[in-house]
Amino acid sequence: MKTSFSLLIFLFQIIQISLSFDFGANFENSFFEINIDRDHPDDIYKEFEDFIVKYKKSYKDEIEKKFRFQLFTATHNKIGKMNERSGKMGQDTKFGHNKFSDRTKQEMDSLFFKMGPKNDTNKIPMYDPSKHRVKRQTIDLPKKFDLRTVKLGGRYIVGDAKDQGACSSCWAFAATALAEIAYSVHLKKMVTLADQEICDCAAQHGPACKGGIPNDGLEYIKQFGVTLESEYPYSVKRSNETGHCDADKYERELNPLTLDYYSIDPFNAEYQITHHLVALKTPVSVAFRIGDDFNFYKSDVLQFPGCDDAKETHYHSGVIIGFGTTVNSLGKKVDYWIFRNSWSGDWGEAGHARIIRGEDWCGIESLGTGARVPE
Repeated sequence: MKTSFSLLIFLFQIIQISLSFDFGANFENSFFEINIDRDHPDDIYKEFEDFIVKYKKSYKDEIEKKFRFQLFTATHNKIGKMNERSGKMGQDTKFGHNKFSDRTKQEMDSLFFKMGPKNDTNKIPMYDPSKHRVKRQTIDLPKKFDLRTVKLGGRYIVGDAKDQGACSSCWAFAATALAEIAYSVHLKKMVTLADQEICDCAAQHGPACKGGIPNDGLEYIKQFGVTLESEYPYSVKRSNETGHCDADKYERELNPLTLDYYSIDPFNAEYQITHHLVALKTPVSVAFRIGDDFNFYKSDVLQFPGCDDAKETHYHSGVIIGFGTTVNSLGKKVDYWIFRNSWSGDWGEAGHARIIRGEDWCGIESLGTGARVPE
């Protein structure tokens, strides 16, 4: 009873904060809805305290902590509605809290590109599966494939998911992921290339954190090469600034004019992406529209196109590293892509998401790009 009374006082103080601060247009009205389970009023606050510990959150004062609790509560309500919708639609997708659960709309928007990616299919070559066969053999496409399990020369070629931080540099991470895995296949050993060099030297819209498309980074790598991540480490602060291209200070790991890249035909994307993965052991970079369902994805196959419900159109990038088919709780087969994100390993399924395949979910199959390092 004492704990519940303390919680009520805490919630009353939050309401006072909401009335006394002008949070501006950066915060949606839904963030001020506080729906607490009346039978278990302490549960949400305990979840918040556990969340603070798990993600090592630190707030400048008690006022901010109370405001972040308010955001966390709104996210909690939103996640509940998404899980309820998923169940009603006969889908097994699960949504849950993650490190973004206490963030404002503006903070979440900072992760994404606001401009639509341009279609470069007329500017770069189209992927031709008949010209990209390993030793010219016929490719029998398997029912499932995951680059994380592939070994060449006894060594894995794909490492853990990286973390772009609070920055819309997903485009650079996607370009680097594609290039470094293509190069790792060429060397038959894992190599980690410098995302920061791409952020510093390839951004076309101001600082890297303003966003971009993977092809911006791929064109830079093709023309100028790229060094190792250990030589040129990533920094969110630096990626929010311009004028820091230091490529000439570091030896090239992947040399200029070494990487080839090409467009995936959007009208034959499912076949071409699966072929590219299996034949070349290399991912495909993608860009797609985004919504809250993706932000708070937890597990299973993401099917509902939440981007269609988003009030604003934002874009995100990453790479497809595999595919497969699962059977859901209703006995229905569901084909999926394995998408590698750049939000670290504590998001989704160890930094990855399974996304419905063959339906161009939020445009994920419309703007694919493949790459290779020729022998």
